[in-house]
Order: sequence, then C-alpha cells, then structure tokens
Amino acid sequence: MIEASLTYLRDGDDAVTTAVIGGLLLLASPLIVPSILVLGYLTRVLRRTADGDDAPPVFGEWGDLSVDGLKAFAVAFVYSVLPLAVVAVAAAVSLGAFVVVPGTGDGGAGTFLGTFAVGIFVLVAGLVALVLSLVGLYVTPAALAAVADSGRVGDGFAVGTLWGVVTKRAYATGWIAAAVVVLAGALAIGVLSVVPVLGTIAGVFVQFYALVAAAAIVGWTWADVRPVASEPPESELAERPAV
Repeated sequence: MIEASLTYLRDGDDAVTTAVIGGLLLLASPLIVPSILVLGYLTRVLRRTADGDDAPPVFGEWGDLSVDGLKAFAVAFVYSVLPLAVVAVAAAVSLGAFVVVPGTGDGGAGTFLGTFAVGIFVLVAGLVALVLSLVGLYVTPAALAAVADSGRVGDGFAVGTLWGVVTKRAYATGWIAAAVVVLAGALAIGVLSVVPVLGTIAGVFVQFYALVAAAAIVGWTWADVRPVASEPPESELAERPAV
C-alpha cells in the first residue's frame, strides 16, 4: 500500500503540473485560502480512491474545490480545537488560581493546598488534552473520508458510524501506513531544510507529495471499511410492487 501510494501522483497524466500547483499553494498556505484549496484537492483524492478510481485528480473547477476544502477544514478544525480548548481552560485556571488564591494565617497551608489542587487539575487537563489530541489524529482521516464520500459535513461527526470504522483492524493498518508516509515526508523535509531557502521551498513540494500519497492510502482504506448503507437505494424502493 505504501509503495503504491508513492507512485500514485507520479503516474498521473498531469503529475508535474499538479505537483507544482499543489506546492505553490502550500507555499502560500499562510494566506488561508491556498490551504483550503489544498484540502479540497486532498478531498478529491479521498473520494476518487475510495470509489476505485486511481487516476489522480487535477486542479480545476475551483469553486467546487473550495467548497470541498471548506468542509474538510471545518472537520479538521473541530477535531484539533478540542484539545486546544482543554489546554486553554487549564492555563486560565492555573493563572487565575495563582493570582487569586491568597495566603492564610496557618503558615501558608491553605495556599499550599490550593496550589497543589491547581497543579493536579493542570496535570489531569494536560493528560486529557493529550488523549484528545491522539484520538483526534486517529479519527480525523476517517472523518474526512466520510465527508468526502457523502459531501455532508455532519458525517464527519457521526460518532456511532465512525466508531464502527476506526475500530476495524483494516483502518488501523491504513492509518499507520499513511502516518509512515507523512513522517517519511517530514524527515525528507528536515534534510532538505539544511539548504537555505531552496531546500525549504523544495520541502514544501515534498510535503504536498506526501500528503497526496497519505490521502490515497486513506481513500483505499475507506473503500474497505466504509459503512454499508442500511437502507436500499430509492430506485430499488420504487421498483418494489405495492402490497
């Protein structure tokens, strides 16, 4: 699967053009809109590979691409913001406690207990944030694939449906393979960054290539683990004879 993903974009008809456009968009990603377009392209990769089409998509139909990107951005944002919210609450509570909790007349025991309680709270909150971050990293690819498959943002937060997907061994295997590709890309970027400016720019194109390869893996995995519709298509319902 990893080997196939590394040749996925390369074997496309417009591989060079797609890689150049994708790399330039990533280079301009601090402007937000380019990053949304990249997310839209990755959504197309997810949708195509999940449907059995291994021909890489090209950049085009920018309006639809933006819509797909915005949907993916909304899902990824929600899954990433929850751990940050926990950390922010913990930071606010600890800062407020150190400012508000006064000393007492019993030799500072009250202050010590208050500080200890705040420390425990911050530690627990940090562990919760860590767990949420790991869960978010694991579930997000499935959520993005679900949205790419149906076009509905709500499917990215269908907990019951996603739970049935992410608990499958096939999903775990695909997730690990995608993670390996992304980490390998990150290592390559680190090596290239040794060369000032040019190395950093080259690293952006490597990053895009790695993201596309990882998206292809997730798409292939989704094809194996996607939920089966519990209701028959409307066409089948229409064909049934009336009783």
